[in-house]
Amino acid sequence: MALALSLALSGCIYATIDAGHEGVLVEKPFFLGHGGVDPVPIGTGRQFIALTTEVVDVDIRPIQYSEHFDIISSENAPVSFDAFFIANVMAGRSPDMVSRFGPHWYVNNVKEAFRTIVREEVQKYPLFELTTKPATRTKLQDAIDQEVRSKIVDKHRMPIVLNRVVVGSILPPKGVLEQTAETIKQEQRRITMIEFQKAEEAREKAEKQRGIADRAYREHLGLTAPEFVDLRRIEVQKEIVQHSPAALTVIMGLERFGINLPPISGDR
Repeated sequence: MALALSLALSGCIYATIDAGHEGVLVEKPFFLGHGGVDPVPIGTGRQFIALTTEVVDVDIRPIQYSEHFDIISSENAPVSFDAFFIANVMAGRSPDMVSRFGPHWYVNNVKEAFRTIVREEVQKYPLFELTTKPATRTKLQDAIDQEVRSKIVDKHRMPIVLNRVVVGSILPPKGVLEQTAETIKQEQRRITMIEFQKAEEAREKAEKQRGIADRAYREHLGLTAPEFVDLRRIEVQKEIVQHSPAALTVIMGLERFGINLPPISGDR
């Protein structure tokens, strides 16, 4: 309490700076001297400063700034994605940043220029390439990174380190995705119906061919239709008896009597 009172009477206060931050001193004297930004920042810890001095806290760790986009591709198809600007203020250069660009340097000096660069680069590509080829995003990120460095960071001599630019997954808007999914379902149903129809036509054709073959076989044997039906029944039952593991007795009713029956098994 006594220390705090002593500091207050002497016109000083404590400034506390967290790790990964720098404090920029902005002097605002009441009467004598000139105000302005102190070119030397204060580091982590506590420091005495004048009551008339403002401390601007600057985070010098890498920060990710996210931007969402709903734009049009080169073929006027809508796409949706996020782009990320990852950068940090150079250590020891925070006073320069505050004096030239202010504490909100990204919003005031980078945001809109970054969005414009991203928009222009994405609009060079068609929808299919943007949404299906992973290599396209890599090319986009490299192109955007170069443009940001030359047109923003280097051009304005900003005291920042651009760590990287990232372009997230590029997709059509949700409504377009739902419409596309429904179109795919309808196309799949159409293909299924076509395949089913082909199978039915093939089955019908096979049945007709089998009927033609049976008729030719019947005529070759000189049998009437009822006699041929009886013969077929006998042949089927013969197959059953031959493949039966035990003795089997078969009783059949025939269309008519008097045809010559082949032996049912070799032992009889």
